Amino acid sequence: MPPSFDRTFRNKKLVFLDLDGTVYMGDTLIPGAQDFLHYLREHGIRAYFLSNNSSRSKREYAAKLTGLGIPASEDDVLLSTDGVIAWLQARGVADIYAVGTRSMLEMMEQAGLRVDAADPAFVVLGFDRELTYAKLQKAALYLQRGVELLATHPDLVCPTPDGPIPDVGAMLALFEKATGKTAKLIFGKPNVEMVSHILGRHGASPAEAVMIGDRLYTDMELARRLGCDSILVLSGEAKAEDLKDLSWEPSLVAENLGAILIR
Repeated sequence: MPPSFDRTFRNKKLVFLDLDGTVYMGDTLIPGAQDFLHYLREHGIRAYFLSNNSSRSKREYAAKLTGLGIPASEDDVLLSTDGVIAWLQARGVADIYAVGTRSMLEMMEQAGLRVDAADPAFVVLGFDRELTYAKLQKAALYLQRGVELLATHPDLVCPTPDGPIPDVGAMLALFEKATGKTAKLIFGKPNVEMVSHILGRHGASPAEAVMIGDRLYTDMELARRLGCDSILVLSGEAKAEDLKDLSWEPSLVAENLGAILIR
Protein backbone atom coordinates (compact mmCIF):
# COMPACT_ATOMS: atom_id res chain seq x y z
CA MET A 1 0.00 0.00 0.00
CA PRO A 2 1.48 3.42 -0.92
CA PRO A 3 3.02 5.27 2.04
CA SER A 4 0.92 8.44 1.71
CA PHE A 5 -2.28 6.40 1.61
CA ASP A 6 -1.13 4.32 4.58
CA ARG A 7 -0.40 7.43 6.64
CA THR A 8 -3.88 8.82 6.00
CA PHE A 9 -5.88 5.64 6.69
CA ARG A 10 -3.86 3.84 9.34
CA ASN A 11 -6.00 3.28 12.47
CA LYS A 12 -9.08 4.90 10.90
CA LYS A 13 -12.57 3.71 11.76
CA LEU A 14 -14.73 6.06 9.71
CA VAL A 15 -14.66 7.77 6.33
CA PHE A 16 -17.16 10.50 5.53
CA LEU A 17 -17.66 10.86 1.78
CA ASP A 18 -19.29 13.72 -0.05
CA LEU A 19 -21.40 12.57 -3.01
CA ASP A 20 -21.91 15.15 -5.79
CA GLY A 21 -18.54 15.76 -7.41
CA THR A 22 -16.78 13.20 -5.19
CA VAL A 23 -18.40 9.78 -5.64
CA TYR A 24 -20.35 10.64 -8.78
CA MET A 25 -21.08 13.44 -11.20
CA GLY A 26 -24.69 13.37 -12.31
CA ASP A 27 -25.40 9.71 -13.06
CA THR A 28 -21.78 8.74 -13.69
CA LEU A 29 -19.38 7.37 -11.08
CA ILE A 30 -16.14 9.28 -10.58
CA PRO A 31 -13.17 7.14 -11.73
CA GLY A 32 -12.01 4.76 -9.02
CA ALA A 33 -15.01 5.28 -6.73
CA GLN A 34 -16.00 1.59 -6.71
CA ASP A 35 -12.44 0.45 -6.08
CA PHE A 36 -12.03 2.96 -3.25
CA LEU A 37 -15.25 1.87 -1.51
CA HIS A 38 -14.25 -1.77 -1.99
CA TYR A 39 -10.93 -1.05 -0.32
CA LEU A 40 -12.65 0.50 2.69
CA ARG A 41 -14.99 -2.48 3.09
CA GLU A 42 -12.08 -4.93 2.81
CA HIS A 43 -10.26 -3.13 5.62
CA GLY A 44 -13.24 -2.75 7.92
CA ILE A 45 -13.46 1.04 7.59
CA ARG A 46 -17.07 2.24 7.83
CA ALA A 47 -18.12 4.66 5.10
CA TYR A 48 -20.89 7.24 5.42
CA PHE A 49 -22.15 9.28 2.50
CA LEU A 50 -22.76 12.95 3.26
CA SER A 51 -24.67 15.34 1.08
CA ASN A 52 -25.78 18.91 1.50
CA ASN A 53 -28.00 18.34 -1.53
CA SER A 54 -31.48 18.34 -0.02
CA SER A 55 -33.28 17.69 -3.30
CA ARG A 56 -33.40 13.92 -2.73
CA SER A 57 -34.44 11.65 0.14
CA LYS A 58 -32.18 9.15 1.90
CA ARG A 59 -34.04 6.33 0.17
CA GLU A 60 -33.36 7.89 -3.23
CA TYR A 61 -29.66 8.42 -2.47
CA ALA A 62 -29.26 4.82 -1.29
CA ALA A 63 -31.05 3.56 -4.40
CA LYS A 64 -28.89 5.71 -6.67
CA LEU A 65 -25.65 4.52 -5.10
CA THR A 66 -26.76 0.89 -5.25
CA GLY A 67 -27.78 1.32 -8.89
CA LEU A 68 -24.32 2.72 -9.67
CA GLY A 69 -22.68 -0.36 -8.18
CA ILE A 70 -22.01 0.91 -4.65
CA PRO A 71 -24.33 -0.99 -2.27
CA ALA A 72 -25.81 1.42 0.28
CA SER A 73 -28.71 1.64 2.71
CA GLU A 74 -30.53 4.64 4.14
CA ASP A 75 -28.45 4.25 7.32
CA ASP A 76 -25.33 4.96 5.27
CA VAL A 77 -26.61 8.38 4.13
CA LEU A 78 -26.44 11.64 6.11
CA LEU A 79 -28.29 14.64 4.65
CA SER A 80 -28.49 18.31 5.53
CA THR A 81 -32.27 17.82 5.72
CA ASP A 82 -31.78 15.57 8.76
CA GLY A 83 -30.28 18.45 10.72
CA VAL A 84 -33.15 20.81 9.94
CA ILE A 85 -35.75 18.21 10.93
CA ALA A 86 -33.96 17.38 14.19
CA TRP A 87 -33.61 21.07 15.09
CA LEU A 88 -37.29 21.79 14.47
CA GLN A 89 -38.42 18.68 16.35
CA ALA A 90 -36.24 19.54 19.36
CA ARG A 91 -38.06 22.87 19.58
CA GLY A 92 -41.54 21.47 19.09
CA VAL A 93 -41.99 23.28 15.78
CA ALA A 94 -44.37 21.64 13.31
CA ASP A 95 -45.62 24.50 11.13
CA ILE A 96 -43.24 25.69 8.40
CA TYR A 97 -43.23 26.82 4.79
CA ALA A 98 -40.67 24.70 2.94
CA VAL A 99 -39.17 25.59 -0.42
CA GLY A 100 -37.91 22.28 -1.73
CA THR A 101 -38.45 19.31 -3.98
CA ARG A 102 -41.26 16.83 -3.45
CA SER A 103 -38.67 14.40 -2.03
CA MET A 104 -37.52 16.90 0.60
CA LEU A 105 -41.09 17.78 1.53
CA GLU A 106 -41.98 14.10 1.91
CA MET A 107 -39.05 13.57 4.30
CA MET A 108 -40.29 16.47 6.39
CA GLU A 109 -43.91 15.35 6.31
CA GLN A 110 -42.89 11.86 7.40
CA ALA A 111 -41.21 13.51 10.38
CA GLY A 112 -44.49 15.20 11.34
CA LEU A 113 -43.86 18.67 9.88
CA ARG A 114 -46.55 20.65 8.07
CA VAL A 115 -44.63 22.03 5.10
CA ASP A 116 -47.23 24.51 3.81
CA ALA A 117 -48.71 25.78 7.08
CA ALA A 118 -50.99 28.82 7.06
CA ASP A 119 -48.99 30.45 9.85
CA PRO A 120 -45.43 29.09 9.56
CA ALA A 121 -42.86 29.53 12.30
CA PHE A 122 -40.05 29.36 9.73
CA VAL A 123 -39.40 29.42 6.01
CA VAL A 124 -37.10 26.48 5.24
CA LEU A 125 -35.06 26.75 2.04
CA GLY A 126 -33.68 23.61 0.42
CA PHE A 127 -32.12 22.84 -2.95
CA ASP A 128 -35.25 23.03 -5.06
CA ARG A 129 -34.79 21.74 -8.60
CA GLU A 130 -38.56 22.09 -8.99
CA LEU A 131 -38.48 25.79 -8.07
CA THR A 132 -41.26 28.07 -9.33
CA TYR A 133 -41.77 31.81 -9.07
CA ALA A 134 -44.89 31.15 -6.99
CA LYS A 135 -42.74 29.46 -4.33
CA LEU A 136 -40.25 32.34 -4.31
CA GLN A 137 -43.06 34.85 -4.02
CA LYS A 138 -44.76 33.06 -1.13
CA ALA A 139 -41.48 32.63 0.78
CA ALA A 140 -40.47 36.27 0.20
CA LEU A 141 -43.81 37.55 1.51
CA TYR A 142 -43.50 35.43 4.65
CA LEU A 143 -39.97 36.76 5.23
CA GLN A 144 -41.15 40.35 4.85
CA ARG A 145 -43.82 39.65 7.48
CA GLY A 146 -41.15 38.67 9.98
CA VAL A 147 -40.99 34.88 9.58
CA GLU A 148 -37.40 33.68 10.09
CA LEU A 149 -35.43 31.81 7.44
CA LEU A 150 -33.62 28.48 7.80
CA ALA A 151 -31.47 26.93 5.05
CA THR A 152 -30.53 23.30 4.64
CA HIS A 153 -26.97 24.10 3.51
CA PRO A 154 -24.71 26.90 2.24
CA ASP A 155 -23.50 25.51 -1.13
CA LEU A 156 -23.49 28.20 -3.80
CA VAL A 157 -23.59 25.77 -6.71
CA CYS A 158 -24.19 22.08 -7.37
CA PRO A 159 -21.75 20.36 -9.77
CA THR A 160 -23.29 18.65 -12.81
CA PRO A 161 -21.78 17.05 -15.93
CA ASP A 162 -22.74 20.21 -17.85
CA GLY A 163 -21.29 22.62 -15.29
CA PRO A 164 -22.25 24.14 -11.91
CA ILE A 165 -25.88 25.13 -11.34
CA PRO A 166 -27.36 27.48 -8.68
CA ASP A 167 -27.76 25.88 -5.26
CA VAL A 168 -29.11 27.08 -1.88
CA GLY A 169 -26.35 29.64 -1.30
CA ALA A 170 -27.30 31.42 -4.52
CA MET A 171 -30.98 31.38 -3.53
CA LEU A 172 -30.10 32.81 -0.12
CA ALA A 173 -28.47 35.72 -1.92
CA LEU A 174 -31.66 36.19 -3.93
CA PHE A 175 -33.80 36.35 -0.78
CA GLU A 176 -31.37 38.75 0.90
CA LYS A 177 -31.51 41.10 -2.09
CA ALA A 178 -35.29 40.82 -2.39
CA THR A 179 -36.25 41.00 1.30
CA GLY A 180 -33.18 42.13 3.25
CA LYS A 181 -33.42 38.94 5.32
CA THR A 182 -30.60 36.47 5.97
CA ALA A 183 -30.84 32.93 7.32
CA LYS A 184 -31.12 32.51 11.09
CA LEU A 185 -29.35 29.14 10.76
CA ILE A 186 -27.71 27.24 7.91
CA PHE A 187 -27.44 23.48 8.39
CA GLY A 188 -25.38 20.78 6.67
CA LYS A 189 -21.65 20.85 6.08
CA PRO A 190 -19.46 22.45 7.45
CA ASN A 191 -21.40 22.14 10.74
CA VAL A 192 -19.77 19.37 12.78
CA GLU A 193 -23.19 18.35 14.13
CA MET A 194 -23.73 16.61 10.81
CA VAL A 195 -21.23 13.90 11.80
CA SER A 196 -20.43 14.26 15.52
CA HIS A 197 -23.25 11.90 16.53
CA ILE A 198 -21.79 9.26 14.20
CA LEU A 199 -18.44 9.48 16.00
CA GLY A 200 -20.30 8.87 19.25
CA ARG A 201 -22.19 5.93 17.80
CA HIS A 202 -18.94 4.22 16.85
CA GLY A 203 -16.95 5.31 19.88
CA ALA A 204 -14.52 7.04 17.54
CA SER A 205 -12.45 10.17 18.02
CA PRO A 206 -11.90 12.76 15.26
CA ALA A 207 -8.40 11.34 14.82
CA GLU A 208 -10.02 8.07 13.71
CA ALA A 209 -12.05 9.70 10.93
CA VAL A 210 -11.35 11.10 7.45
CA MET A 211 -13.49 13.55 5.48
CA ILE A 212 -13.32 13.37 1.67
CA GLY A 213 -14.93 15.91 -0.61
CA ASP A 214 -14.60 18.38 -3.46
CA ARG A 215 -15.43 21.66 -1.69
CA LEU A 216 -13.12 23.74 0.46
CA TYR A 217 -15.80 25.75 2.28
CA THR A 218 -18.02 22.79 3.21
CA ASP A 219 -16.19 19.44 3.10
CA MET A 220 -12.70 20.59 4.04
CA GLU A 221 -14.00 23.19 6.49
CA LEU A 222 -16.02 20.49 8.27
CA ALA A 223 -12.84 18.44 8.64
CA ARG A 224 -10.94 21.47 9.93
CA ARG A 225 -13.61 22.25 12.52
CA LEU A 226 -13.93 18.60 13.57
CA GLY A 227 -10.18 18.12 13.78
CA CYS A 228 -10.02 15.08 11.51
CA ASP A 229 -7.89 14.30 8.46
CA SER A 230 -9.17 15.60 5.14
CA ILE A 231 -8.78 14.66 1.50
CA LEU A 232 -9.68 17.17 -1.19
CA VAL A 233 -10.56 15.63 -4.55
CA LEU A 234 -10.39 17.81 -7.66
CA SER A 235 -13.20 15.97 -9.46
CA GLY A 236 -15.89 18.51 -8.55
CA GLU A 237 -15.94 22.17 -7.57
CA ALA A 238 -12.47 22.90 -6.16
CA LYS A 239 -9.46 23.42 -8.40
CA ALA A 240 -5.76 23.19 -7.54
CA GLU A 241 -5.37 26.97 -7.78
CA ASP A 242 -7.99 27.46 -5.06
CA LEU A 243 -5.48 26.14 -2.51
CA LYS A 244 -2.93 28.91 -2.91
CA ASP A 245 -4.70 31.42 -0.67
CA LEU A 246 -5.60 28.98 2.13
CA SER A 247 -4.08 29.48 5.57
CA TRP A 248 -4.29 25.70 6.10
CA GLU A 249 -3.99 22.65 3.87
CA PRO A 250 -5.99 19.42 3.49
CA SER A 251 -4.16 16.29 4.62
CA LEU A 252 -4.09 15.08 1.02
CA VAL A 253 -5.10 16.40 -2.41
CA ALA A 254 -5.97 13.97 -5.24
CA GLU A 255 -7.50 14.19 -8.69
CA ASN A 256 -10.29 11.79 -7.71
CA LEU A 257 -11.07 8.83 -5.43
CA GLY A 258 -9.22 6.44 -7.72
CA ALA A 259 -6.08 8.56 -7.55
CA ILE A 260 -6.02 8.21 -3.75
CA LEU A 261 -5.42 4.47 -4.13
CA ILE A 262 -2.46 4.86 -6.48
CA ARG A 263 -0.60 7.65 -4.72
